[in-house]
Amino acid sequence: MGEATSRGRHVVLYELNEVPWEIYDRYVKARPRSNTAKLLSAGRCQTTVNEDPNPLQPWRTWPTFHKALYSDDHNSFELGQDPTTFRGENVWEVAEARGLKIGIFGALQSWPPHPPKPGGFYVPDTFSQTAETYPESMRSFQHFNLAMTDSHRFSADAPLDMRRMAVGGLRILTLGLTPWSLYMGVRQLARERRDARHKAARSIYQALPSFDLYWRLHKKTRPQLSIYFTNHVAGMMHRYWGDAVPEYGQQYDYQPDEVFKNFVTEAMDVFDTQLGRILKFIARNPNTILMLASSMGQAAIPYHRMDQTYVLKDVERLAAALGLGPVTEGLAMYPRTSLKFPSTDTASDAAEVLASVASASEPMFTELRVERSSVTFAIRYAQDGAKLSQEVAYSTLGDRGTVRNASIEDLGITTAARLGGGNTAYHTPQAPLITFGSGIGPDPSRKEISVLEAKPMILNLLGIRDHPSIGIAETGRLADPTTH
Repeated sequence: MGEATSRGRHVVLYELNEVPWEIYDRYVKARPRSNTAKLLSAGRCQTTVNEDPNPLQPWRTWPTFHKALYSDDHNSFELGQDPTTFRGENVWEVAEARGLKIGIFGALQSWPPHPPKPGGFYVPDTFSQTAETYPESMRSFQHFNLAMTDSHRFSADAPLDMRRMAVGGLRILTLGLTPWSLYMGVRQLARERRDARHKAARSIYQALPSFDLYWRLHKKTRPQLSIYFTNHVAGMMHRYWGDAVPEYGQQYDYQPDEVFKNFVTEAMDVFDTQLGRILKFIARNPNTILMLASSMGQAAIPYHRMDQTYVLKDVERLAAALGLGPVTEGLAMYPRTSLKFPSTDTASDAAEVLASVASASEPMFTELRVERSSVTFAIRYAQDGAKLSQEVAYSTLGDRGTVRNASIEDLGITTAARLGGGNTAYHTPQAPLITFGSGIGPDPSRKEISVLEAKPMILNLLGIRDHPSIGIAETGRLADPTTH
């Protein structure tokens, strides 16, 4: 299809998952001298709209952003899904095929990695099925990252393995952890000792070493397309929007928590510091463009109390009780679980049996999906203080006509309290898209465009102007961020 033109720019794509304009505006009002305030005043501000007919989830919306396809077309529906079932071409795959150097760090649904052909780096997301990375030196960090994700997938107050923390921390230090990040991490551990509520902020500080290592790789390899993903603000918004936004308590009769109310701003402070490093780099390297994206947003939702909820703690016990045979558990985001089976047939059989599990006459597992050898599902959770039954009925793979009764513990299920309770914000189709750099004048309009325009826009910046995705947007035009 031809080579990228010599007029192409370098692009840093910072993926700040799910952060809407409202949070940016509140942050700028509180921090008028921040890097974020500078970016919003000097950058081109647009709003992407994701009109996917399927429920919006980040493991669907980011492939839409990267591939200019909605989920029915790209077929990325769940974390842990068999990646051979995905369709479409990621923007970084197009760039790499044209001979451009790529740098991938944490982009969702980017596993498995491969050695970037023209050089660069490839560290896939924190839900990867293995710890493979390129360069190999990042493998120890990825082991640590995956372990942290696994430990805290249900709730952030899980006990820390201090030996693992110490070993992982020492390895990260040698890979490029900054003194500021080290200080903030130690401060976080000290705060947790004083008040256990601070444990809920752990995921904020997981973003510190990941960006440090990403940025060191970026400056060392100078990829033409460099992508960094972080969920650290989104996680705080889901749970603590109601604590951070004063009007929420008046609207929904919600009592904000004095500790939790600071977490969204703390998360944005981490982003703002990282943004400052990127802006300094761009000032010295005017051929580089920053694109700040979210793929979708969040907005307030009514609060529903969540005192106790079901948690699948032991997949091996579940598989043994149901007679499922050999199974491997993948990483997924609560309340979802991902299981890998030896074949498509065994996966389909397992899904049928999993669908039979019920508690108080209601299905225990919902949203079951089979994609070749992978089965994904969500576990039911209770709201508004509903009492959770400790009994379960189910069938086994070997005897699907017989209903058995047991305790939830017999199936590896338990009940647990969720730190911070229920969610106060959820997904919306609109998301900020901010482009900044030399030749891009300020535009505060926040004009709406289809999310399908993002990929063509990035390719255009890279100098790739003859790809089939160019011009596919619903508006029938290619949005060029260097013109008005």
